[in-house]
Order: sequence, then structure tokens, then C-alpha cells
Amino acid sequence: MDNFSITLTRLSLTAILLSGTAYGAYAQTASDAVNAGEVSATGGTGAGGDTVGTQVPTPQEVFQSPDTVRVVDKTQMQTVGPAAGAAQGIALTPGAYVNGYGSTGATKYTIALDGIGQGWGGYGGYTGGASLMITMDGVPMVDPSTGLWASGSLPSLAMFQAQTATYGPGNAADRWYDNIGGSIEFTPLQPTKKAGGTVQLTYGSYNERIIDFSLNTGEHAGFSTILTGSFGATDSFRVGPDGFNNPAEDYALFGKTVKRFDNGDVSLGAYFARSSGYRPQVIPTSPNSQITMNGISPSGAVNPGQLYSQQTSGYYSTPPYSSYEKFDVNQLWTVYSKLNLALDDTTALHNLAYYVREDRLHSRSNDAFPQGAANMMEWNNPYTWWFGDKVDLSKTWWINTFDVGAFVQQSRYNTRNSFYNPYPPYDASKAAPNAHYRSGLFDQTDTGIYVQDDIQPISNLHITPGIRLAAFNTSYSDNAAFDYPNATGSNQGAANHSLPTSSQRNFVAPEPSVQVSYTPLKWLNVYASYEEAYKTPQVGGGGGLYQQIGAQYADLAHSAEYQVGFKILADRPEYLLHNFDIGANYFYLRYMNQTISTAFANGTQATSFGSSYYQGVNFFMDDNLTDKLHTFVNASIVDAVYTNYLVGNIGSQTSYQGLHVPYTPTATLNVGADYKFVSHNVVFDPWALFQYTGPQYIFNNVTVAPSSQQLPGYGVLNIGINATVPIVVANKERSVKLSLSVLNATNNRYNSYLYISSGGYYGTTNSGYGLAYPGAPMTVYGSVGVSF
Repeated sequence: MDNFSITLTRLSLTAILLSGTAYGAYAQTASDAVNAGEVSATGGTGAGGDTVGTQVPTPQEVFQSPDTVRVVDKTQMQTVGPAAGAAQGIALTPGAYVNGYGSTGATKYTIALDGIGQGWGGYGGYTGGASLMITMDGVPMVDPSTGLWASGSLPSLAMFQAQTATYGPGNAADRWYDNIGGSIEFTPLQPTKKAGGTVQLTYGSYNERIIDFSLNTGEHAGFSTILTGSFGATDSFRVGPDGFNNPAEDYALFGKTVKRFDNGDVSLGAYFARSSGYRPQVIPTSPNSQITMNGISPSGAVNPGQLYSQQTSGYYSTPPYSSYEKFDVNQLWTVYSKLNLALDDTTALHNLAYYVREDRLHSRSNDAFPQGAANMMEWNNPYTWWFGDKVDLSKTWWINTFDVGAFVQQSRYNTRNSFYNPYPPYDASKAAPNAHYRSGLFDQTDTGIYVQDDIQPISNLHITPGIRLAAFNTSYSDNAAFDYPNATGSNQGAANHSLPTSSQRNFVAPEPSVQVSYTPLKWLNVYASYEEAYKTPQVGGGGGLYQQIGAQYADLAHSAEYQVGFKILADRPEYLLHNFDIGANYFYLRYMNQTISTAFANGTQATSFGSSYYQGVNFFMDDNLTDKLHTFVNASIVDAVYTNYLVGNIGSQTSYQGLHVPYTPTATLNVGADYKFVSHNVVFDPWALFQYTGPQYIFNNVTVAPSSQQLPGYGVLNIGINATVPIVVANKERSVKLSLSVLNATNNRYNSYLYISSGGYYGTTNSGYGLAYPGAPMTVYGSVGVSF
């Protein structure tokens, strides 16, 4: 038994022993009072049901919202499996696309809503990325400088009670610094009034081992606390001929204490997560005579061996460890505090203060494509920290509900990276690299001041104009000479590109918005909105703005979106409509002044500039056809096109306007159902989910631009069953839950990602061939959980 398994076993026994001292039942609800016509996915705390902490928007609040808002709850989350991370759950919302190279939350994923992306899954060509805001219990999780969210920082979906997706920039009060295309809030399990907890153990395909737990103290003298965590380890479904199985592991802990008093509450939360694992390589879709399992020799000759491709070495194969290995680590921790205070019957104050630290490591060694190259090894260990405060004052007067507030945030991002070869003739090291290296410091200050008014001239009409003044300051300094004083290679920072070693840009921009929500019938809401948002351009990596391109070319990215839609929320059992929720919306978003970075395998990058539009239709439906059968449907159709896309040196650029935005499926669909019934006092709950991802255009690394080639669509079926068995321990009611989950139950073979290679990844002299990441084959998990 390895050390991780021993630790897992000890934690399991400890959690089960703790259950003997707990009492009551564990429950969670999602309710809180907010202004009619307004939904805040990161809103205040309250005491809806048994939950004391942050509340999730209720169906009625979502129904009244003037935006398209979707909430994914625990019942739906289970359909993506017990090993899923937070990113994978997003696939259960309309217009969502999730892509990763692994099967658990420990590995990296890229996500998108209506074509606007976020995250870094190790893929190139995501030209519409880094443009969604991600929060965890209201705390911003997006790196302010790179604009990216590391999905591995939220590796366990089991730790969350719900996730809330808001489409479009949103209203002025809820906007942060990266709301170009929308926002996603992941709300962790919260403290409860009653004491209790859960422990779940999972084992599955590829030696997957997981323990999830949550412990609630219950409420005592107004105080209530939760501690929840997850620990997991797995191998990959992709294995090399030497048996190397690209293992990964993750762990996360979340704790929160809430103190309630007569006119409000205050809370203190802390979260820590670390995900690490080996990243399997992209695989040629067809044989290439220059790509074998054994790489390329120092002379440049191809080492003889099995041709590496899906057609020759195996659909899910990878090179042996000695030929090519990559290791990634993402680590994040945060501490934060929330205050919610009713100053009087019509006035409320909300405040959030937070600190976040993120560290990342990407290393590769014995990189044999080709062997002996100057950049044979890589040590990429950047870090970012950010802290800030957001305050909101809400006042209701006559037909108006005013929100006035502001936020300020300070951050620092260090870009450290070194490429080197420790063998003769280079004799270099990660501290004294002989190839590319960099260490830039980006200091950023983001602020926003806003005012909005929810006007209710009649009881069923809300008109909410708002304005936010956003300000961004970015300062850059080239720190490579200090961090790498003995380097002999090429500095990727400003010092080596005839640019100032320190530079700065300031931007101020107004963000107007107006939202209308009208309820002509108590079960029908029609809504429309116009919203704008700005963000700073992405920086960092192996080039780009401030480092290879002068700061004078930096400009704010800008989005403007129109939405119009309807929602129906009805309870008519005689028509099989139990809490029936259905709706659709049309959207048109213009994304202007995009700065697009394309990273290459050798550590360099190209920077392009463009503008695009995204338009389409989203559809959703939830219904309890009976008191036992629950169904849901999410669907979308999206058309995303570049109206301008410029590649090359400024002044001599090539335009690729009119091409589709890559990796934006033309259609997505997910259909799910679960059915609860009781037999012999055991509650059974079988479920099923079908997910379809439509065709999508792919990226061409040769032209460094979108292509007209498409990746075919694919469908995946997930099925499972839960059985909850009541038991009595020490005269107290408990329950044991047994679960079986089968993902990709039909074992469908498909590629979830494909791009056209320029030859750099495997050091070939030819180019134009396809490199892919295959989706996971059939995966089976079994779980046993105890609630107390």
C-alpha cells in the first residue's frame, strides 16, 4: 500500500469515528431573499432552511432575474461522476463546453459559455479564452494578469452545493474584472443549523481512489462551522508501452464559520487546494514517419521504433516516460471574510475582504523530441497573489432599490520560466538556463465604482439601469537579470527586445447596462438586457505585450451583449408540471480589441489581435414529471465569427477575418433524468445523462489563425444508480449510500480536441498534420457513503 493509500485509509477511519460524536441529520437548501428582479450568485448569507451560510438562488429568484441564469444542483452534478472537478459540472448548463485531457478534477480543463472561454487545459488555439469570471463563495478565482482560471484549484465537485452560471457581463453590482462573457459561481457546502456530516469513499477505473467528507458543528450561540475536504489519486486512461500511466492526485480543504446576530451575520472562510499530475501528450491522428515512440536523436535523425499515432500505436497510447514526460502542479489558497448587515428595514450593507495566492509548476524532463535539444528541460514556476475588498450599500425607497458600491484589488504576477539542457555541451541548470528564460513582474490595480437602480413602477415590472466606472493600472518590470544572473540563453522579457525594462499603462472605462424584467402572468417572465464590460489584455507567457510588444499597443478588451428571452415557472400537477421550469434566450455579443496569445511547444508565443461576434439561442427545461421522476434538458446553437483577426508583426499583418472562432461547438445538448423509488425501505435512484457536443472549427498553428477544418461532433452517455439504506446506530438514525456510476457507458471513441501542427511539438520538419487529445473511454466508479 502506497503512502497516499495509507493516508486515505487513516482519514476515512478518523471521519467515521468522529460521526459517533455528532448528532442530527445533514441537510442543505438553497434560499435567500434578494431584491425582486435581481439575482446575485455570490450574495449574502442567511438562514434559509437548515443552511446558515451563503445561499444559492432559488427557482423563483432565477425566474424573476433579468439575465439568463442557470443553477446546477447536487442532483444534476452526480451525473458527471464522483471524480469530477468543478469545471466538469459546467457542462450541465446551456451553451457550455468543457474540454480536458484527463478524467478527474486533478487535471486541467478549459471551459466556455456561449463560445467565450476560460481556463488553461494545455491546449493552443483557444482564441476567445480568459474571458469568464470565476468565483468561489464570492471570492474571485481568476488571475488578474493572465486572465486565466486554473481548474485544478477546484478539483472536487463533491465539495460544492451548487454552481450558478450568469450569461453575459451581468449587472453593475455583480461585475468584477473579467466578466466579458459571463460568470460562474461555485458555492461550497455551507454551515448548517444542525450538526452532522458525510463521508464517502470511491474506487474506480484506472485505480481511482477518493475520499470526500463534510462535518458540521451545528449552530451554538449563533456560531456554526463547516469543514469539508476531498483527497483523490488516479492513473490516466492513457498508458505508455513502458507501463507509465501518467498518475495524478489532488486534495482540497474548506472551512467556514458564520456568526449570526439580530441584524446580520459575519463569516470567516479559508480554502486550500493542490492538484498535480503528469500530462499525457497529444497524439497524431494518423502515422507520421518522423514521429516514433522513441523520439528524435541529438543529430536530428528519427530514432527507429513504433510509429506513434492513434492508428498505429493505439488510440489512447502515449510515448514512454523516457521519451516525453510533462508534470503540472496547481496550488491555491485563500482566506476571506464577509459581512452582511441590515442597517434598518430598508438599508443593507455587504462587504467582502479576501486574499488569494496561486502557485503553478510546469516541468518537463528527458524531453526526447528531439533528444539533446537546447531546451530539453523546462522549469516553469510562476506565482500570483491578489487581495481586495468589495463593498455594497443597498437602499430601498419608494419604487427604487439603489445599489452603490465599489471594489479595489491589488495583484502581482511573476512569469518565471527557464528552458535548459544539463548535459554537455550546455551544462546548464534551471537557475542558469542556456535556452529561453524569463522573469517579469506584472503589478496590477483594478478598481470599480458603480451605481444601479432597480425601478419597479408597477408590481410586475422591473427596470434596472446601471453604470460602473472601471479602472485598470498595469506596471511591468523585467526581473530576469536578478532571478537568472548566470543565464546564457535568450531572455524573453523586454530587455532583449529593445523595449523599456519597465513600463506602465492606465485605463478608465464606463460600463453601462440596462435590464428589464416583466411578468405579465405569474408563471411567465420576459426579459431583455444590454450590458458592457472591459478587461485588461492578457499578459505573461513567452512574449506578448510589455515583453515583446510595446506597452503602447495594449488596449482594453471590450464586450457588449444584447439578450432577450422568456422563462416559465409553473406548478400544475394535473399537466405533469411539478416545479416546471422552461426558458430560452437569444444573445448577440460583440467582443472587441482582443489580444490573442498562442503558445508553442518550444516556450515561445505569438500574439494576434482581433474582434469577433457570438450569437445564438440557449434553451433549458427542468420538470418533475411525477413526484419520483425528474428530467432536465439544456441545449444551445452558437455561431461565432471573427470580424477581424490580424497575425504577424504590427504594420505587416495578415488578416483572417470571416473565419469561425475555433473550439466553439455549433450546438450542444444534454438530456438527463433520475427516478426515485422505495423498495424494502431502501431508496433507489437510477439516473442517466446524454451529452452531445456538435462540430467545431479547429486552430492552425502553421498560420497561427483559425482554420476552416472541423472536429466532428460526438455524444457520450453516462448512467448510474444510488441506493440509500437507513440504519440505526446508538438509537440514532443514520444512512448508508451505495452508488455505481458508468461514464461513457457505450465506450464511444472520439477526439475532444484537435489542432493542425506546425511541427514544433515533436520537432518534425513537416507540418500540417493533426494532433489530438482523445476523450476518456468507459469509466466505472463505485462509492459508499455514510451520512450522520
